[in-house]
Amino acid sequence: MNKFYMNGKLIHKASDHNTKRCEVEKWVFLPHSDFERLKANPYQEHEAITAARDLMYEDNNAYHCIMLLDEYGEDGLLIEAEGFDYPRLSMFVPDAKSIYERYQTSEPELKLHDMIKDTVEKIAELAHTDKTDFTSADMIDMDEVESLVKNAIVQQLAQRYDIKMAKNTDIGVDFQPDIHVEAEKLTELKFYCPLKVQREIRPSFDEDEDEFFEDTEELSDFEVLEYESEISGAIEAYQSDEEENRGIMAYLGDRKRFADKVYSIFPSVENVGDRLMGVFTCQICGELDSYEYDELLQELRGQASDGWAESFEQHEIHTSEGDIYVSFYDTCGAWELMTEEEVKAAPESPSEDIGMRM
Repeated sequence: MNKFYMNGKLIHKASDHNTKRCEVEKWVFLPHSDFERLKANPYQEHEAITAARDLMYEDNNAYHCIMLLDEYGEDGLLIEAEGFDYPRLSMFVPDAKSIYERYQTSEPELKLHDMIKDTVEKIAELAHTDKTDFTSADMIDMDEVESLVKNAIVQQLAQRYDIKMAKNTDIGVDFQPDIHVEAEKLTELKFYCPLKVQREIRPSFDEDEDEFFEDTEELSDFEVLEYESEISGAIEAYQSDEEENRGIMAYLGDRKRFADKVYSIFPSVENVGDRLMGVFTCQICGELDSYEYDELLQELRGQASDGWAESFEQHEIHTSEGDIYVSFYDTCGAWELMTEEEVKAAPESPSEDIGMRM
């Protein structure tokens, strides 16, 4: 039998086992580095605790807590902050992610698991009577399996933020829809950043060096505007089939800090006050709390600096005046990521330094 591994701390006295009911009001995923920092010293402030501060308190019946989960690990921290921005009470919970997964497991999935176990027991029993070959359809009710799978899918859909309603509509007729789903309405958030656009200077022959000389020149805001359609077309052409519905969120499903509420992220460019700016258009389900919002901003900064945008800027865009390269990030000058409201409130002059707002 396979061994089971977990992190834990063994205690000496039976009195240490005394407990009080804890109710987990919210499960929050943290970056591994943040989790390790809090585990080493729980009594420090963290944005995730601040965002969920009002959910944590103690009453006569229970501690009302949040569970912080290591995004890329297995363990957790149970936190009760009592209205503060740091844990007043905390407990290390080994293998907390398996508890989270069990919490998300639907009743049909549990029944399916029990059916599998019962079938295994039956086959093992018969194996000791010299029977060696089995047909799975004879050992387990496949119609019931199919029904449980459909119900499990429906119940998991119903737990999602972005699904308004899910229903099993199976009436036993082949080739007819058997699951009905209605999605929640999505709201749109736009974030803007400046662009850096460089154009290749046509190669010239340097007689002193006896070689061809190649270089680039940075274009002004006015010059960049002339290439809006070419840049937009290049972004559209750069999109892969996997990104058709969700944009770059198609690759960010493991970002549990915000992935459940952010349906899509599409990069683009937009003319704002005679200045072409980079845009990340996000479709959101529900409302992001302050921690989720900050984590989304951090992800967008990463995508602009060394994620999607870094890869995009390596691809030349052909124009009649020469190839251009578009960067959503500039390490040499002031760089800002702004909301739509902040862009509208900013001075219109493209030469004016707007400054950092986030």
